[in-house]
Amino acid sequence: AILVQTAAAASAPPISWIQPALLPRAMEVTMLEANAHDAERIPSGFDGSPVVAVILPSPKYVELIASQDARSFTYHHLQHPQYSMLDPFAFDADEFVEMALAYCREHRVNAVMAFDCFPTLLSSIIREALQLPGPSFRSVFLCCNKYYMRRELTPAVPIGVLPASPSSFPAVLKVSDTQFYVGTRLCLAAADWAGKCAEIKQGLPTGRVEKRQQFYYKWACHFGWAGTYGWTAPSDITLVHIEPLFANVGEYQCEVVVHADGSYLMADTGDIEHGPKQVITIFKTPGTFTITPVLREWLAGVVERLVQLGYKTAAMDVEFVRLQGAGEAYQLIEVNSRYSYMGNYIHFGIAAQAEVGLGFDAKNKPKEVRNLLNRTRLALGAPHLTMPSRDAVGISKLAAMVYTDRKGSLETIFDKEALAAMLADWTLDAFAPTKLYVRGDVTEADLREYNGWAKIGVLLLTMEDDLEAINSKLDGVMRRLFFGSERGFLPVVVIDEDGPGATGLNPAALQVAEDDERASPAAASKCCCIL
Repeated sequence: AILVQTAAAASAPPISWIQPALLPRAMEVTMLEANAHDAERIPSGFDGSPVVAVILPSPKYVELIASQDARSFTYHHLQHPQYSMLDPFAFDADEFVEMALAYCREHRVNAVMAFDCFPTLLSSIIREALQLPGPSFRSVFLCCNKYYMRRELTPAVPIGVLPASPSSFPAVLKVSDTQFYVGTRLCLAAADWAGKCAEIKQGLPTGRVEKRQQFYYKWACHFGWAGTYGWTAPSDITLVHIEPLFANVGEYQCEVVVHADGSYLMADTGDIEHGPKQVITIFKTPGTFTITPVLREWLAGVVERLVQLGYKTAAMDVEFVRLQGAGEAYQLIEVNSRYSYMGNYIHFGIAAQAEVGLGFDAKNKPKEVRNLLNRTRLALGAPHLTMPSRDAVGISKLAAMVYTDRKGSLETIFDKEALAAMLADWTLDAFAPTKLYVRGDVTEADLREYNGWAKIGVLLLTMEDDLEAINSKLDGVMRRLFFGSERGFLPVVVIDEDGPGATGLNPAALQVAEDDERASPAAASKCCCIL
């Protein structure tokens, strides 16, 4: 194994390394030793600093955690050079889990955690095998594999599997083990179906699907639930499915933190806006939707079913839509087995090429890294200590997608100098590029992926929660980024679907009522709006 060391600034805390000879094949480990001992952060029962394994973190997260001035935990970052969130099927998940499991036993870790969806699934296997706190493998599997999520949580929704075609359009193709719509294709009409299927199959060459099926079958048998879904062989496991596109008035997010006793807190994490042809244009926190008794009860039903299946001491992000129609009804879109990205003070770091505004970096350096303290405590079986931005009600977090419908060299379409200027003057927090941006040109395949639009990247901003000001700023930013301000880009706008007036969003808006038997008094006292 080769351990990759990144040069650190002289003022940065020292990083310890595990000797390559002691590492399993192909796994890289960076160890960040504790440099403080904060009794309020460390759960009771630990005399020293707990040892926490972090599964497949991005290099950016390792860098950010290493920069912390007061770290009360020792982190072992278990990385692998072949893993990419954008292509998870190219990664040998079973080999890595076996290596990581052996490493965690050897180093007697107290907890195992991860930042993203698929690494969280791998973490769940390691934790359950070691009998450490955290959600069960089965409950996290349902979050990663939307086909079995539908069977467990929304059995009334009609779903199909390839090679069958949808009975009606529009329809959605979804691939297991992916996030950020990497494995999702929206098919608006029957004429597009063959092309969308071909795109999905390109990312699943012969051998990869079979290997991932073997991985799931092995561990489902190990933990005793393979028969629950009728699996008698790896080939029985579905990794790609078809589901309807739900006619809706809006899409939204809710963040849920589940404690060891099954009690939980819920908080709004905002709106998911769509543009033409259902292209997602922006994530905005907090949301504009109205909290109603019906919504609260519906969300509770989703969460409690996952808790019954073992989802505990972890956060989840529930995405849902309010259906069109005269009555009030909701439909589940997916459950992400992690904190929402919109709940982060520092919510970037996925792409190594991410560009960060100078002002943003200076202002936010002392802040927590992607709910690191909360994740760590939950992985140790302890309650979280904070809810992000609890004292910043009225502040909005924005993630705006940048699209173009033009083809050719990006230099003739997108103004990189304008982007650099807006990062320098604090207009933007950060910019996270796509492969297209790094490559430098827009192809026909890029345009097909989003039904006529190609995604260049994501802009991250922090503003006061003023809808008119937000939309005005977003419009100005997009016009500055493109040569020819009246064409070539997809406008982004936040819409309050249920109109002006009170939303019901307050620091305890989605909290289970204090007199409800599901909520513990200790949990109720800490609930707040996630920003």
